[in-house]
Amino acid sequence: MPGTNLTKSEAADRAALIPSAAYDIMWDFTGPGDTFRTTTTVRFGAPEGASTFLDCIGATIARIDLNGASLDPASAATDGRIELSDLAAHNTVIIEAEFAYRTDGQGIHRFVDPEDGEIYLYSQFAAADARAAFPCFDQPDIKATFAIEVLAPAHWVVVSNSPTPEPTLEAMASTSVGDGTVNRWAFAPTVPLPTYVAAVVAGPYAWAEGSLRSRKGPLKARVYGRKNLASHLDAEEMIGTVQAGMTLYEKVFDTEYPYEKYDQVFVPEYNLGAMENVGCVTFSEDQLLFRSRPSDAERERRLNIVLHELSHMWFGNLVTMRWWDDLWLNESFAEFVGTWATEQVTQWKDAWVTFGASRKSVAYIQDQWPTTHAIVTEVADIEATVSAFDMITYAKGASALKQLAAHVGEDAFFQGVAAYLKRHAFGNATLSEFLSEVEAAAGRPLDAWAAAWLETPGVTTLRPVIATDDAGVITSFAVAEDVPAAYPVQRPHRVTIAGYTHHLGRFERTWSVVAPLDGAVSDVPAVVGKPRPDLLLVNDVDRTYAKAHLDDVSLATIAAHLGDLGHAMAQASVLDALWHMCRDAALPAQRYIDAVLTALPGLANSEAAESHTRTMVVALTRYVPPSQVPAVSRSAAESLWATADAAAPGSDVQLQALKAYARVASTADQAARLGALLDGSDSLQGLEIDTDLSWDLLAGMAACGVAGEAEVAARLERDPGAVGRRRAAGTRAVIATPEAKSAAWGALVHPADGPAPNAVQYEIALGLARATDPAQLSFLVPTFLAELREYYAANEGWVGARVVRYVFPTWAAGRVEGLDDSIEGWLADNADAPSVLLKIVREGLDEVRRALAAQAASA
Repeated sequence: MPGTNLTKSEAADRAALIPSAAYDIMWDFTGPGDTFRTTTTVRFGAPEGASTFLDCIGATIARIDLNGASLDPASAATDGRIELSDLAAHNTVIIEAEFAYRTDGQGIHRFVDPEDGEIYLYSQFAAADARAAFPCFDQPDIKATFAIEVLAPAHWVVVSNSPTPEPTLEAMASTSVGDGTVNRWAFAPTVPLPTYVAAVVAGPYAWAEGSLRSRKGPLKARVYGRKNLASHLDAEEMIGTVQAGMTLYEKVFDTEYPYEKYDQVFVPEYNLGAMENVGCVTFSEDQLLFRSRPSDAERERRLNIVLHELSHMWFGNLVTMRWWDDLWLNESFAEFVGTWATEQVTQWKDAWVTFGASRKSVAYIQDQWPTTHAIVTEVADIEATVSAFDMITYAKGASALKQLAAHVGEDAFFQGVAAYLKRHAFGNATLSEFLSEVEAAAGRPLDAWAAAWLETPGVTTLRPVIATDDAGVITSFAVAEDVPAAYPVQRPHRVTIAGYTHHLGRFERTWSVVAPLDGAVSDVPAVVGKPRPDLLLVNDVDRTYAKAHLDDVSLATIAAHLGDLGHAMAQASVLDALWHMCRDAALPAQRYIDAVLTALPGLANSEAAESHTRTMVVALTRYVPPSQVPAVSRSAAESLWATADAAAPGSDVQLQALKAYARVASTADQAARLGALLDGSDSLQGLEIDTDLSWDLLAGMAACGVAGEAEVAARLERDPGAVGRRRAAGTRAVIATPEAKSAAWGALVHPADGPAPNAVQYEIALGLARATDPAQLSFLVPTFLAELREYYAANEGWVGARVVRYVFPTWAAGRVEGLDDSIEGWLADNADAPSVLLKIVREGLDEVRRALAAQAASA
C-alpha cells in the first residue's frame, strides 16, 4: 500500500464501498504542549464483510472501537491508515487520538503571538490534511455531515462551519491558558461536505459583526482577526462585498446560498490567499489584512479573492469534484466568475485587465515549462495535488471558461451552470457532467472545443502577417499561430484585431475587426483595405489565451511613444507582449525594461504597474547580460525615482514607483535616498512612510550594503509583533554579505530548533535570493544543490515547494559556468527524489536555459 499517499484508484475503490459518512468530532485544545486530543466517531454504511481504511497521519492512537469491538491500535493503525475489516451494513468507529499542532500552514496550525503570548489556531485541510486532525475518509467524493464539539480556554472564541453557538462552562475541565476555565462549544451538524472544507478556528480572535440577506432570509456574518490587528479588519467592506456577490450569484446560479452563515477569518502564517471552508472562509493575514496603506492592486486583489471564495460555496462545496483531476473545474470557475463579478459589483471595472496582467501572464510562463499539462490532467495521487495548484489550473482554465461563455453566449453558459448545480446539489460531479448541462443550454456540442482547450497542453503565439502597398494600405492580412514543438496543435480563437494611430501625442483606436482564427495561418479579409496602423494588436481586449508578438512597425511606435498610450487594456496588452517577447529571446531585455519605465507614470491599472515592475526586476537580474546589470540597474532606479518624485502626491503611481525604486536601487547614493525617507530628513509629498513601507525601504538599503543587523534590530524594536519579526527575518536575509546569505540558507536547511514557521521561511527565501547583482550569490550554488534534498525532506509539501522555487539558482545563469549541466547532473543523480521536487528542478533548469538565451539576445 502507498500508505500516506492515497492514489486515485484506491480512492475510487473506497468510494464505491463507502458512498457517505457522518462524523462526530470532539477537539480538546486545552492541554499543554504541542499536541491536542480528539475523539472521533465515524458512522457509515458498507457491504457486509467488506474491508476499508480510515486515513490518519501523525497521531498517537489510544483507542479504536469498531462496532463495539476493541481493535489494537498497534496492529490496526499503520502507515497513516486505520484498517477496518469484516464490516457490517451499518458501522460505528470510535477513535481516541492525540495529534500534533503544525507550523507549516496545514492540519491544525498553531501560532503563538510574540507580543502577548496568546495562541491562535486554524485548520487547513485541503488537499488531504483533515487526516492530520481527525481520522476520516479523506477524499472529496465521500461527503459527510460534521457534528463538531470543541473544548477551549474560556476567553477564546471558536468558529466552524455551522452557526456559532453560545458556549457552556465545562466545570470538570481546566487549562493552563488564560484564567484556567474551559468552555465547550457544540456546533449543530452540517449538511454533507467534503472533508477538505470542514473547518475549525479557535483563539482569542477579535471580531466585527454584520448581516447578510440571501434568498433564504437573513444570515449572520462576522469578520475575525487577531486581537492585535482588530482595527484593520475592514469588516464593512468585506461583508458588503459578500452581500453584493451573494445577490449576483443567487441570481445567475438560480440557487440560494446553501449554508447557514458566512464568516471570514484573517489567520496568520497562511500558505494560500484564502480557502473556501463552508461558512468559515479563511484569509491570509500576511497578504490580505492591511495594517499599512495598500496599493490599489492589493485592494482590488482582496475583493476579487472575496468573490472567488464566495463562488466556491456553490461551485466546489455544494457540488464537488469526484477527485483532484477536476480541481481545475473548481478553481477555474471561481477564477472566472470571481473576476467577472469583480467588474459587475465592485469599483474595479477593469478586472479583466488585472487578470491578464497578473495571473494569466504567469500561466503563459508555466504553460511553456517542460512540466506543463493540459487543463484537464490526471492527478494520480495525493502527492501530485501540490503541483495541481498552479496558474494553468486557475488562470488558463479561467481563460478557457471565458472563451466557453463567449462561444455559447453568457446566458446559455449560466443556464448550464444553474442546471448543473441543481442536478448535483450536495453531491459530486465531473467535467463531462458539467459540459453536458452547458451543451443542453446552448444547444450545441462542445466536444471539439473541450479537446482543443482543455485537453491540449502548451500556449501558442499569435503574430500578424501583413502586406501593404506604397500608400500604406493593407493589401493582405493574416494571423499566424505558432505552436510549441512538443504540442503542435492549433486552437480555435475568436479575437478582436485593432489598429491604433498615434497623432498629436495620443493614441486612438481607428479600427477593429472581430475575427475567428483556426489553423496555422488565418486570413482576415475584413482588415484588407484599412490603413496600416502605427500600433497593431492581434488580441485587443484580451479575448483569447495566447501570447502575442508585435510586428516591427508596432515595436518602433511603442519605443517612441508608449507613454502616450492611455487605454488600460491596450497598455497591459502591449507590456505583456513585450514581456513574453523578452522571455522568448525575441526582444532585448533592455527594451522591455525601458518600456515599463516609460509606461509606468501613465498606467491606468494598478496591477499592471505592480506586475510589470516585478517582472522588470526579473528581466534586469536574469535576462540582461551580467556585465551590463550594474549600469542598467542604476539607470532604471533613477527613472523610478523620477517617477515617484513627479507623481501626484499620495497617488497609487507614487507608491508603486517608490516600492519599485526600493527594489531596484543598487548604489550607495540611491540607498541614501531611502535612508532619508526612512529617518524623515526627506519626504515625498502626500506619501506616509508607514510601518510596512519602512521595511521595504530598509530592505532596499540592506541590498545596497548600507544597512545591516543593527538597523534591522532597531526597526524590529519599533515593530516587535509577528509581522515585524517576519519582515525582520526576510530583511536579514537580504543583507549583502556572504555571511548573511550563508546564514539565511543555514536558517532554512539547518535550523537550530526545527523548521521555522511557513511564513518566516518564505520571507527568508525571498530575501536570500535578492541581490543587486546576483553574482554575489554565486558561491552558494554548490551548497544549494548539495543540500536541496535535505531541505525538502524536512519541509515536504506546500512549504518546501514554495521555498525551493524562491531560492532556485536561476539568478546564477550566466554567472556560474556550466550551471545547466550541474542541474542536469543533479536530476540524473536524484531520479528517486519526490515527484514535486523533481518537477520544480526541471522547471528551474528550463528557466536557466531561457535566461541564457535571453542574455545572448540582449548582449
